[in-house]
Amino acid sequence: MNAKMSFLAAVVATAGFAAALPADAQQAIRIGTSSVGSNFYTQAVGVGEVVNKKAGINTSVQAVGGSAATVRGLGAGKIEFGMANSFAAVTGYKGTYSFKKSGAVKNRLVVQGGANHRAIVFTKGKGVNGPKDLEGKTFIGKRRPLPELALITDAMYKVYGVDPSKVKTVGTTNTGQAIKNLVVGSVAGAAVPLGRKAGNIQKPFSDGAFTFFHPTKAKRDEMLKLLPPLIFGRTFDTDSFTGLKEEVHVFAMNTLFLTAAGTSDDTVYKVTKAIIENTALMKTYHPELANWTAANSLKNVQLPFHNGAIKYYKEIGLWTPALEATQTRLLQ
Repeated sequence: MNAKMSFLAAVVATAGFAAALPADAQQAIRIGTSSVGSNFYTQAVGVGEVVNKKAGINTSVQAVGGSAATVRGLGAGKIEFGMANSFAAVTGYKGTYSFKKSGAVKNRLVVQGGANHRAIVFTKGKGVNGPKDLEGKTFIGKRRPLPELALITDAMYKVYGVDPSKVKTVGTTNTGQAIKNLVVGSVAGAAVPLGRKAGNIQKPFSDGAFTFFHPTKAKRDEMLKLLPPLIFGRTFDTDSFTGLKEEVHVFAMNTLFLTAAGTSDDTVYKVTKAIIENTALMKTYHPELANWTAANSLKNVQLPFHNGAIKYYKEIGLWTPALEATQTRLLQ
């Protein structure tokens, strides 16, 4: 995180308020997201700053631990908005996968951004050149707030013929803990969330703590066949990280900005308008915020929109009969 973002994170994260105002008079919002320093956290801080400047709504960013935790936070009323991956958002809405026991969450879509990614990395000096070498070693392959990590890990084991009983697969509560374990060499590798040029990955990678696992595209696609369709394939080119010598085939999900179903229409309208109409300002806080456009928001919709967001999309002439039909289907 650069100096500007570090300052903003400190300001926004401490600008909390004692209690949420009534839904029809909300002048302050809490935005939930992943751990401090993560790709999502820095984006959420930027969103909060833009909403504060352009919509006049006070914002506080809260690190709740991961996308699934963010969705649960919306359901529990601990936050009004949240940044989460599409796997957590959709499975939370449907009450599937990690939400089977806790139940469905009435979250609503506001804006869609670009993709967020997952990759496998191996600790240097541990003799791991491929997944099979993980047998007899410890691998960070799961995290409760990010259940897709366990699915990706299991798919890797199956495709590469790894005996899961011979790998000590452990979890951490956040990405910082995973990276710390990689740096000190207490594990042989990890499944990690990351973005292109993410600072929390770039430094330990440059320092030689770990290397990226480079599956062939064919092998990565074999793994994808074992994963839910909400998870798809992307490729990091060599410009994605300084010192990366060859492209990396990774896993990806869409990035969603969500709100609770009970958030006031007026608040959601103002937040949607502030985000969509200020992408030029947004990307000065984080380059990936340039993807938070109306065009991206209205394609491949897999969650019902909040009525406040719909009001804005109608106002700018982009809400179509097809989108209305999708909205009705998803609400059913």
